[in-house]
Amino acid sequence: MGEDQALRNALGVAQRQLVEAEAELREAQERVNNLRSVVYGLKQIFEPGDVGRSFELRPAVEESRAMPVRGAQGVRGRREPSPSVRRAVQILAEAQRPMRMPEITEEWERRGWVDTTWRTPKSAINMIYQRAHKAGLVDRMPDRSWVLRSSAARASEGDRGTGEGVED
Repeated sequence: MGEDQALRNALGVAQRQLVEAEAELREAQERVNNLRSVVYGLKQIFEPGDVGRSFELRPAVEESRAMPVRGAQGVRGRREPSPSVRRAVQILAEAQRPMRMPEITEEWERRGWVDTTWRTPKSAINMIYQRAHKAGLVDRMPDRSWVLRSSAARASEGDRGTGEGVED
């Protein structure tokens, strides 16, 4: 009976430890979910639209491998543009002319690039172009149209050369 009682005591201890460990696990899972929500929210601030489609609740270890560390972004401190910023540049490159926001929004919708989770697609697309501008990929013309950075330089040179038909 002494051995039987020792096993029952061990079972009781193991059950209490299991309950404690499960409680710790639930707390840890809740903390992980809270932190994922914070990370998701912060990503939405910096890259609206990009995150909603690609962000999944995967382990942070996998996520951190995919994301570059801010200090390790290279010599110039810039990171690779987001897929949305690349799309913004692609539309302007294919058009080879300045485009205004209504036309750009229409093109995004035509190509099926507008995410259904975006509450205000026009604002989201505008923010994408703002990020492309900040990255030095596009410029804003005086008429508020968007143009590729290299096209903007050519357009402003062309404006200077067309003065009343008189050339220097």
